[in-house]
Parts: sequence; structure tokens; C-alpha cells
Amino acid sequence: MTDPVDHHTEAGWWRTYVFSVDHKVIGLQYGITSLAFLFIGFSLMALMRWQLAFPSQPLPATLFMIGPLVVGIAALLIGGRKRPWLGLSGLVFLGLAGMIYFFVSSETRMPGGIMLPEFYNQLGAMHGTIMIFLGVVPLAVGAFGNYLVPLQIGAPDMAFPRLNMASYWVYFIGGVIMMVSFFTPEGAAQSGWTSYPPLSVISPGQTLWLIAMIFVITSSLLGSINFIVTIIQLRVKGMGWMRLPIFVWAQMVTAFLLLLAFPSLEIGAILQLLDRVAGTSFYLSSGMIVGGRVLDIAGGAVPCCTSIFSGSWPTRKSMSSSSRPSALSQK
Repeated sequence: MTDPVDHHTEAGWWRTYVFSVDHKVIGLQYGITSLAFLFIGFSLMALMRWQLAFPSQPLPATLFMIGPLVVGIAALLIGGRKRPWLGLSGLVFLGLAGMIYFFVSSETRMPGGIMLPEFYNQLGAMHGTIMIFLGVVPLAVGAFGNYLVPLQIGAPDMAFPRLNMASYWVYFIGGVIMMVSFFTPEGAAQSGWTSYPPLSVISPGQTLWLIAMIFVITSSLLGSINFIVTIIQLRVKGMGWMRLPIFVWAQMVTAFLLLLAFPSLEIGAILQLLDRVAGTSFYLSSGMIVGGRVLDIAGGAVPCCTSIFSGSWPTRKSMSSSSRPSALSQK
């Protein structure tokens, strides 16, 4: 009697480490990517701190670059194909060193190593965005949630494994677009991580920021749906709601809050993007004066909302005053 043939074929390297549907691997992907973004956000903050401490002195690029270069090269040599996560972290450190070199050598950002005010605004806006939307939230929800929730409720995997994979890669694409905005001629976003209009509509660098945010928000919505269905449907038999671990409850509540808040946030980002690229005026009021001239727009009397984050409406008094050019502006 012969042994039964195992028809199961082991997944290749790409399906195991890159396009995996295993919740543990996806959790590790979220964790490593979010930690990389947190390190980048911390580095941007370090550049801002140098400017505040020594405003008239050139940035010592060698001091800021030597650490990421050494760590990156060492991680690449130690990593290789057998330790892909370590090799990926090495690429992140090398990329950060290259980004700092690009900043220092750019005449439109840090001529002679001295930071321009516009570039300081870019660092402030991107630091806040990266730390919150690309770092803290994906680490807490995407990394720990994906890795631990199925284990704690006795589920074999997430309810929708392919949707889980898609959620990570949509988040990754959004993060890459956010980083690419640093290397465009107009630079990265300068309107803060809250993207307050009308400044965010008329200032340069905000278009790629909005596109990246649409990707990141979509990723969070996909992940929230997956978490809710997984917790409701895939709990092990006998695990009632009152027996759920507190961590699973936290992920459940967080997923519901994201589903309540992020659709309106994404719609606001899309409307603001249309204001920038399609000539609409959802966030621009008639009679606005920019650069000493009245904008030729056919919008309403007021912006649609004061912020895509707050969603608050202006009062009638502020509506009437915001639509009329002031005497000082006319002079």
C-alpha cells in the first residue's frame, strides 16, 4: 500500500512574503512598513528641530546621513532572501539617506544647507501625516490587529484573506505616493496634516497628498469591514461576546468608528481634489483674494465645509463676511 500523494504545493517566495494572504504575514508587512514610516516621520521632525535650534546654520548632512547609510548597508548584507524583512528595512534606511541628500542639495528646499520657510512647512505637514496615517494607525490596527485577532478568537484566518492583502497594498501604494510628493517640482504638502481649506486648495503640493490620502482611507475601510466580519462570524464555538478578549473588543470598536468617520473624510478629500484639478469650488468661496487679486471662481457664498476633518459649517455671519473682500485687501 502506497502513501497518499500530497497534492498541496508550497507557495513560492513572492506568494509567501510579498503577495501573501496569511494574516500573520500581512500583520508583519503592516508592522514593518508602519515602523519604517514612523522612522521617516521621526527623521523629518529631527530636521525641523535642527532648524529651530540653529536657524542660520547649514544642516550637517553627513551627520544625518551616516547613521542610515551604515544601518542600511548592514541590514542588506545580513538580510538577503532568507531574511526579507531585514533586507527591506535596509532599503528603507538607504532611501532615507538618499532623501536627506536630495533635500540638502536642492536649491528650492535647502540652498546651502539652510532650510527655506516653505520647506519647513512641508516637513511639518508631512511629519504629522506620516506619523498618524502611515505610522500609528496602521501599526495599532493593521499590524497588531491582523496578527492577533484571528489567534485570540480561534479563527483560521481573516474572513476575507484576499481583501486583507488588498488592504495592505492599497495602504502601501498610498504611502509611496505620499513619499513621491517630496521629489516633485512643487514639493510636498504645505497645509498641515489636517488639510484646512482654502489654504489646502490654493497652496502647491497638496494634490499628491490628497491622492495618497484617498488610498490610505480606502485601505482602512477595507480593513474595518474585514475585522468586523471576522470577529462576528469566525469566533470559535462557545466564545460569546462577553468572553472576547479586551484587545478584540478594542479592534471591533475601532473598526466601527473608522466605518463611521472615514467615508465622509474620503468624500471630503475627493471634493478637495476636484477643487484642485477639475476647477470646482466646493471649498472656495466667491470673492476670495489670493496674491492681491480676486479669484475668478463661480462657487457658492461659502466653502462647503471648513475642514475635511471637522466637517463643521460656518455661521451666517462668517458666511457673509468671508464672501466680501476687505478694504485692506482692496488696497
